Amino acid sequence: MCEDAIVANADFAAVIDGSTSKGQLRFNGKTTGRMAMEILADAVLNVLSPEDEMPHALAKLTASIRKFYEKNGLCEEAARHAENRLTASMAVYSARKHEVWMIGDCLCRFNGVTHTNPKRVDAVLATVRADATRYLLQKGHSIAELQTRDLVREWIWPYLKDQCAFQNSDEAGPFGYAVLDGFPVNASKVLVLPIPRNTQELVLASDGYPVLCDTLMDSEHELAHLLEEDPLCIGKYPSTKGLAKGNRSFDDRSFLRIALY
Repeated sequence: MCEDAIVANADFAAVIDGSTSKGQLRFNGKTTGRMAMEILADAVLNVLSPEDEMPHALAKLTASIRKFYEKNGLCEEAARHAENRLTASMAVYSARKHEVWMIGDCLCRFNGVTHTNPKRVDAVLATVRADATRYLLQKGHSIAELQTRDLVREWIWPYLKDQCAFQNSDEAGPFGYAVLDGFPVNASKVLVLPIPRNTQELVLASDGYPVLCDTLMDSEHELAHLLEEDPLCIGKYPSTKGLAKGNRSFDDRSFLRIALY
């Protein structure tokens, strides 16, 4: 079920966050987010070349998903219905270029600073969900009830689905965002972070960590504290989904800490 992955070799390290599926396509029971993650994980290890600069790597990663569409006769479906695309965000470290490339909303941290690349449309829908959820709580719904059935997420679901039309779109204005989905990515929307030569450690993570720290233990501690104080995720760090009953967190999460030499 997990749609996150961590991959690393001598040349690259990456955290991959497969996007929550908004459509109905499944592949041997796997969601589109899971399939995107698996394809991209293989591409990092077996397709990228050590000397690749960001635009070349971006093209190769995109092509890896495109080939899946072509092999399975999905090119037209993916073009017409963005919610059925294999979609993922990534944070990639290139050892040769000494850069981090942030495609979508994964996280990066080094030298005491966390770098993010959030989607504006997510912020809008997260705010709507938070406001509407607080209204339901005021009207007598309980936190436990809304953890069992997130009524407001159900309400905003059509908009979460429709926002897929904004991904890799040059016509979406300020709501457009970059992801890896088999379609051309506007490189200007990819955040490129040169890593200073004196940097000793680098952390890459998926956005399942609202607060990213230098260590996994501290990041997990912050997450546990936030979920205890705000299990519906409608407070300081609003999200389009909360901690559902039976889950350990509100989202998949991956944390990769690298020593740089």
